Amino acid sequence: MAGVTNRPTSGGLVVPYVVDARRQPIDFRHLQLGHVRKCAEDRRCGICGHQVRGAERLAFIGPNDGRVCFADPWMHLECAQLAMRQCPFLKGRDWREIPDGWRELIDVYHGSMSLFTAPNGRAHRDEWGRWHFEALGYLAEVPV
Repeated sequence: MAGVTNRPTSGGLVVPYVVDARRQPIDFRHLQLGHVRKCAEDRRCGICGHQVRGAERLAFIGPNDGRVCFADPWMHLECAQLAMRQCPFLKGRDWREIPDGWRELIDVYHGSMSLFTAPNGRAHRDEWGRWHFEALGYLAEVPV
């Protein structure tokens, strides 16, 4: 997993490429939107920032509820496995303050995150300009 060796760390955790590492202290909740755009347009990994090459499988992390579109960028499989092992949110330990009325929206993710792969993908923007990453093809749950 050579790609993440050059990433900064905070509290012993690898800081993903899409997190704004310019902020000090680093806050994992704040994304660097230019990096999210680069992931969508240049097929970069959301964790290490390197390109996901054509033959490499795309990895996605999300709830196992039948969706094929993800808010977080695709990743290399190895980078996604690292994220599943390290990220407190993905491990079911949410450290964030949840605004009133959002609990129902967040609960679908809490403690039920799975790792999937897909052979290819594309990204699109919604009417508010947010990127969505599509997993096209077969999604198979992958062990961490």
